[in-house]
Amino acid sequence: MMSAMITLSLMIWIHLSLGADLDTWMDVSFRISKLNFIWSKAIHHLTDKAMIKRLKDELNKFDSLYLSAKARSIKNEKLVLEEVDNKLVQLLEKYGLESAVNAYMKKYKWRNEEQEENIVLPSEKFKDSKLQKLWHAAQNSRFSKTALKILHKELKDHEQKMELYEQKVQLFNEFDDNTLIENPFEVSDKLNRELKVHHNDIMDSYDKLHQKVALVSQKIFSNEKVENLWHLALQNPNFTATELESIRIELNHFDKRLEKMKYYDEELNVVKKQQEKLGKLSVFDEDVSSFEEENKRLQRKLRKLENYLETKIVHTEL
Repeated sequence: MMSAMITLSLMIWIHLSLGADLDTWMDVSFRISKLNFIWSKAIHHLTDKAMIKRLKDELNKFDSLYLSAKARSIKNEKLVLEEVDNKLVQLLEKYGLESAVNAYMKKYKWRNEEQEENIVLPSEKFKDSKLQKLWHAAQNSRFSKTALKILHKELKDHEQKMELYEQKVQLFNEFDDNTLIENPFEVSDKLNRELKVHHNDIMDSYDKLHQKVALVSQKIFSNEKVENLWHLALQNPNFTATELESIRIELNHFDKRLEKMKYYDEELNVVKKQQEKLGKLSVFDEDVSSFEEENKRLQRKLRKLENYLETKIVHTEL
C-alpha cells in the first residue's frame, strides 16, 4: 500500500513538474508573429528540456535578425528576409520541426483566401475602349481579387495620363491659333517636345499593362501547382522584372523535377504490376525497393523546393 502511495505521489509530482515547465515555456513570446507560431508548435513537439532551451535561444537570435532585416532599406529588405527565412527552415529541420513551417504557410494561405472572399471589386467602367477590353480580359483570367483591385487602379491611373495628354494637345492647338505670344516658335517647340515625352510615356505604360494581363492569361508550365505559383508571383506588385525572371527560372527547374517525379511514379507502377504477376518473391523485388527509395528521395527534395518557393513568392508580413 505504501509503495503504491509513493508511486502515485511520484507520478503526480512528475505531472505537476511537467505542467509547470509547459506553462513556463508557454509564457515565452517573440516580437515576430511567425516565431510565436513556430514556438507554440515546438513546445508540444519537443520533450527534451535542454533542446527546448537551445531552440528558444536560437529563436531569440532570429527575432533580432528579422527585426534587423525589416529595419534595413526597402530595396534590400526582401532579399535579406528570404535569406533569414531559409536559415530558419534549416534550423527547424535540425529539430524535426519542418511541419511547423508548413503549418504556418497553410495558415497564411487560408487567411489570405478569407480576405480574398471579402474583397469587393470596383464596378466603374473605363472610357477608353482598349482599357475596358484589357479589364474584361483580366476579369476572365486567373487574376486574384487582390490583383484585380490593384490592376483596376493601374488602369485608372493610365486613363488619367491619357486625359492629361489630351488636355495638353488641346492647349497646344490653342497656342498655335494665338499670334500674340512672344517667341512663338521657341514656346511651340518646347510644348511639342513635352507632348512627345508624354505620348511615349503613355505608350510604355499601356504596353506594360497589356503584357501584365497577357502573362497571367497564358500557360507556360506543365504542372498546375507550378503554374499557380507563377501567377501568384506575377500578381505580386513588389517583384521587379529581374526578380520575376529569376523566379521563372526557379519554377521551370521545379516544373522539370515534378515531371521527373511523374516518370518515376509511372516506372514504379509498371514494376509493381510485374511483381504482382510473378509473386512476392521475384527478381523484381530489388527493382521495386530501389524505385521506392528513389521516389522517397525525390519527394523529400521536391517538398523542400516547394516550401522554399512558396516562402519566397507568398511572402507575408512578419
